[in-house]
Amino acid sequence: MKLALAFLLIASSAVQLSAQEPYSKLRANGPLSLAITYRCDPKNRTNLRQHMLTAGVKNFERWKTDGILHDYKILFNSYLDSDTFDMMALLSFTKYSDVDRWREIEKKWPGGLSGPALEYITSAVTTPVDALRQAASERPAQPGKSVYFIIPYDYVVSTDDYVKYLDTYVIPQVDGWIAENVLASYKICIGRYATGRPWASLFVLEYRDAAAFGLREATVAKVRERLKTNPSWLAASENKQKIRVEKQTVVAEELIP
Repeated sequence: MKLALAFLLIASSAVQLSAQEPYSKLRANGPLSLAITYRCDPKNRTNLRQHMLTAGVKNFERWKTDGILHDYKILFNSYLDSDTFDMMALLSFTKYSDVDRWREIEKKWPGGLSGPALEYITSAVTTPVDALRQAASERPAQPGKSVYFIIPYDYVVSTDDYVKYLDTYVIPQVDGWIAENVLASYKICIGRYATGRPWASLFVLEYRDAAAFGLREATVAKVRERLKTNPSWLAASENKQKIRVEKQTVVAEELIP
């Protein structure tokens, strides 16, 4: 009991939760986030990365300053992997009317990319998403040091049941990883209009640095052992294979000019 209480106190002091909106409320309006994945030929990875660092990211920063974007992250796959993607843009908007302003941007900059970057891109996929659950440590990671672990999922239950699974099984774990000072932040998104898409749910986990990412498995095991005393969590753990299917993961870094 004392250990559980101590853990809760640590978690409450280390984690700054955003408002956990009910799922029905989130779906009462259009989706306020976009996940755009881009692929390029291996020979152009270096060119694409360099262009984004010198000019491409500055466009997204300008759109944020202009109030079109609430926030953005440009993540670049750390490894050559033709089965996933080379780059991802995660965009968020303050209100749904701003998404319409983004559609105007798309007419001149498809996917937010200028001409030079488009020459390197072979394909791109844009997925409207709801950023369902997110939290961050009170102590942010040092800029440029984070390691992002991106996990796409499909789920085989209703969306409402999947959200219950997230809140019962997943959120206690990721909050525990933040309390262990390994995870700096996380964002869990659910895709809108997901029929035929390669994934329906996306976890974006920001590890504090490479050393923290190396502790991923050990931290997962440590927090799960502690959570086994929670009957609801344990029941969800035993049934998780009936709820979701994990897809191909990506290790990425944020592009910061």
